[in-house]
Order: sequence, then C-alpha cells, then structure tokens
Amino acid sequence: MGRPRSITDQAIIAEAYELLMAHGPSKLTFEQLGARVGLVPAALVRRFKTKQQLFAEIDQYALELTTSKVQEAMDKTSSPIDAILAQFTTELGFASTVDRFVNGQEFFLMDLRDKNLYANYRISFEQRHQQIVGLLKEAQSADTLGEIEDLDELARHLEMILHGSGHVWAMTQESTVEEYISHHVELALKPYRKQKKR
Repeated sequence: MGRPRSITDQAIIAEAYELLMAHGPSKLTFEQLGARVGLVPAALVRRFKTKQQLFAEIDQYALELTTSKVQEAMDKTSSPIDAILAQFTTELGFASTVDRFVNGQEFFLMDLRDKNLYANYRISFEQRHQQIVGLLKEAQSADTLGEIEDLDELARHLEMILHGSGHVWAMTQESTVEEYISHHVELALKPYRKQKKR
C-alpha cells in the first residue's frame, strides 16, 4: 500500500494557478511549483505527466473557480442588471493588477490555440452568454429595460465591452478594473433603460 498523499492534486493546481497569474504561463515550471508546494519536480511529473496536462488542469480549475464566484456574486444582487454587472466584474475580478491581467490574457491566448483548452473555454463562454440573454429578458419583464430588437446581439455587444474594457483599463489604469467595466457596461445599457416613474 502506497503512502497517502500529503498534498492533494487540487491544492497543487490552486497553487499553480496563483503562480501562473503572478508570473505568466510561460514562466511556470515544475521546479517553481515544487518549491511552492514542498514536492520535488519528479513527484509533480508523476502526477501531471507534462506541463500541457498541468495547464489543462489549471484551465479547468480557473473556469470552475470563476463560475462559482460569478454565481455567488449574482446571488447577492437585487436586479437582473445588477446580476449582469456582477457577472462581468467578477469574471475579470482576477485582474487586481495589470500584471495579473496580462498573465491571465496570456493563458487565455493559450486556450484559443489549444483545441482541448478552447473546448473547455467555449462551453463556459456560451453558458455565460445564455445567462446574459436570460438576465436581459428578466430586466425587460421587470420593466427596467425597454424593447430590445435582438437580445442575443446585445448580449454579444456587452461581452465585447467586457473584454475590450479590460484591455483599455490595462492601458489606461483608470480606477479599478471592476469600476471601469461597470461604468462602460452601464453606458452601453443606458439607451435601453426605462426611466422610473415618479
């Protein structure tokens, strides 16, 4: 019978994610990770086989972490529009610094190049898209948004604002990324907002 593992794969993946966000995927090594979790690199290779396999595990962890945080943030909101803002600000909430944003984007670009990583990301992206469409419908039912010709198209437009505002925020570094995203999403929704009756 083998010795029980003193550190779980999940704990290693969580540490690997933090290293990746701090230094970027290109600088993440088994040596660096081993020093952080107290294991020799060979022990990590036995568990994860290759750096690519480790990246796949980190990718899955990051998607699950973001989904969990997004749902938690949305559950605390009082309106569909607030839920959209919570979804967006939480989704890019990992970017507490420009370095973390850049490292996260480097990892995202890997997702787009690798068909297995991309498949995971695409599923998550489409689920969030459907959430936004549903929230826009709710906002219309609650009479806080006016008539919208194409909810699907508006949801895509908001997603472009989300990802674009992250890049512009990184260049300008005006306020926090959450404040920046909220401001620009609110601007995009302003023409559709119904005025409250007095």
